[in-house]
Amino acid sequence: MKICILCEGSYPYVVGGVSSWVQQLVKLFPEHEFFIYAIAADESMKGDFRYELPENIGFVQEVFLNDAYQEQPAQVQRTSKGKLQPWQVEAFTKLVMGEVEHWDSIFDFFLRQQRPVAQFLMSKEFYSITQGIYQEHHQMAVYSEFLWTMRSMYLTLFHILNNPPEQADIYHAVSTGYAGIAAALGKRKWGGKMLLTEHGIYTREREEEIIKADWVPADFKQLWIHYFKNLSKAAYMKSDRILALFDMNNALQIELGADPIKCDFIANGINVKNFSVLPQKEDSNILNVGAIIRVSPIKDIKTMLYAFDLVKQKMPQTHFYLMGPNDEDPEYYKECLELLEELGTEDVAFTGRVQVRNYIGKMDILVLSSLSEAQPLALMEAMAAGKPCVSTNVGSVRELLEGSTADTLGKCGLLAPIMNYEKIASNIIQLLENPEMAAAFGEVGKIRIEKYYSEHKFITAYRELYQSLGEGEILWQE
Repeated sequence: MKICILCEGSYPYVVGGVSSWVQQLVKLFPEHEFFIYAIAADESMKGDFRYELPENIGFVQEVFLNDAYQEQPAQVQRTSKGKLQPWQVEAFTKLVMGEVEHWDSIFDFFLRQQRPVAQFLMSKEFYSITQGIYQEHHQMAVYSEFLWTMRSMYLTLFHILNNPPEQADIYHAVSTGYAGIAAALGKRKWGGKMLLTEHGIYTREREEEIIKADWVPADFKQLWIHYFKNLSKAAYMKSDRILALFDMNNALQIELGADPIKCDFIANGINVKNFSVLPQKEDSNILNVGAIIRVSPIKDIKTMLYAFDLVKQKMPQTHFYLMGPNDEDPEYYKECLELLEELGTEDVAFTGRVQVRNYIGKMDILVLSSLSEAQPLALMEAMAAGKPCVSTNVGSVRELLEGSTADTLGKCGLLAPIMNYEKIASNIIQLLENPEMAAAFGEVGKIRIEKYYSEHKFITAYRELYQSLGEGEILWQE
C-alpha cells in the first residue's frame, strides 16, 4: 500500500511533536510505502530535513508557500483569457463565502488548467467575485484593503491547488488547513481514501494566532478566522475517517463541522521497554529538573525560566536541563538567554538536540509549561521512564496526569494554569521536598502508559484502520 503523509510546517523540517509522531508512524509500518507531501514557508528550507528518513519513505514532495509570491500580482496584466464558466463563478463565490459543497468544482478547475495564480487573482472574474461579496457583507471596510486581503488570503491556497500530491492509495493528513486541502485534492485527482489525524485543533490554533497577530488589521481578523475555519470544514467533509488523539478533541471537531460517524480517537503510543534501562545521575545530593522541549513561544520557555528561578532560590541544589532543539526560532531563543542572564539563575542548561534517553533517567522531575498541546509525547516519555511530571493544564494533560473516568490509578503529576510560573514552581518544590510522593507518581505514570498508551495499541489501531481504508480506485485521468 502506498500512503502519502501530508504535513504543514512540521515534518521533516521541525523536530518534536507532530514530526516525532510521523517518524514513529512510518517506522512502525515497514510493510507500507510512504511518501511525504511537506508544506513549508519558503525554499530556504528545501532539503533541510531534521530527521533521517526511514527506508520506506520513497520521496518528499516539497511545496513552499512563498513560491506563490514570486509572481507578483501587481506585475501581472489583467486578462480575460480562459474566462470562467457560470458554474465556476458560482463555485468560487461559494468558496469565498465559506460554503463547502462546491469544493470539487474548485479542485477540477485547478486540475484541468494550472493558470498562474497571480494572473487569476488579478483577473476581472476574481475582481467581480470579491466586489459582489464586499457589497453584500463588508461595506464597512475600505474596498481596496478588502480586495488585497482577499488576494493575499487565497494566493497560498491556490498555490497549493496548483501543486497536487502524487498518486497514493491513502492520503493521510496530520492537520486540516493546507495539508488537509492538499489531501482532499489528491483524493479528487487519484481516487483512494483520505484519513485525517488532527493533533491540535487547527482552527482553534489559527484563531489564537490571528487574534494576537500584528500583521492582521483588526477589521479583517474575523475574515481570516473564517477563512481557516472553512479550510477545516472542507477537510472534514472530504475525509473518510477523522481522528483526534483524545475524545475531548473529537468533540471539538464535531462542533466545528466534522461528521460524528467519521470521528474516533487513537492515542499516542509509547514503547515502555525503550525506557526500562536508562543512565542514572551519579550525585544524589543534586536535584535535576528537566524539560523535553523545542525552544519556541508555544512552549512558553520564559514562564519555565521564571519558575526555575523561584525553585533555585528555595532549593539551591537544583539543576535544570532544557533538552531539545533551539534553532526553530533563533530570536525567541535569544530572548530566553537574555532573560536567563537578567534573572541570574545558575545551573540552567539548554542542551540543544540530544538523545533524550541519555538524560531522562537522570531527572528527578520533568516539566512542561506549554500554552497549547494536544497529547504531549514529552510527558508520555517521562511517564514511561517512571518520572513524576509538572505541567500546565492544556490539551489532554489532565487525563495523562490524573487519569480518565475509567482510570482509577491516581495521579502521576501536578497541574498548573498556563503562564503561572509561581504555581509551576510550587509544584516542582512540592515534589522535590516529597520524594515518596514523587516516587509514587512515577510508578503510576509508568503503569498508565503500559495500560492505556502502549505502542502496541497504537500499532494495532492504525494497522486495522489502514487495512479498512484499503486501496482506492483512480478517479482522475490526465
